[in-house]
Amino acid sequence: MSVSFTATDAVDYEAGVYHARLVDLETAEGSVVDEKTGRPRPYIKWTFELLEEGYESRTIRGNSSTNFGPQAKARAWACALLGRTIAAGEQVGEDDLIGKVCDLMVTLEETDRGVFAKVDSVNPVRQRKTRTAATSVEQLTAKKSALGDVPV
Repeated sequence: MSVSFTATDAVDYEAGVYHARLVDLETAEGSVVDEKTGRPRPYIKWTFELLEEGYESRTIRGNSSTNFGPQAKARAWACALLGRTIAAGEQVGEDDLIGKVCDLMVTLEETDRGVFAKVDSVNPVRQRKTRTAATSVEQLTAKKSALGDVPV
């Protein structure tokens, strides 16, 4: 049987914020060997589907250790996906996280093999505050009344 490959285009990412959904979590063996056990250290691959126009069906992957302490990247990312703090002793599994939406901060990292997009942080989706036109008009009227005859 012969081997064949189909070349694909590289995705041209820009550094910035991308709206995304977590679609997969996978444990993998790292290249760093744990000195105590002599075995490769495991890490987590976080796969996100981008929900941005122009990036449909594109995924981007970020990595974290398996640590889940208060300062761990995995815990910070899980908190962002859940939109809340995770309490000490609380169990969080992939079923709790997969399908959740977030905002990714993507940076570009230059290596000897080229420039690659890197997930720098996972953030909760920002809730936009909406102001009604009536509220804005009321606020302006109140300010004008407080100023009296002073030209604005």
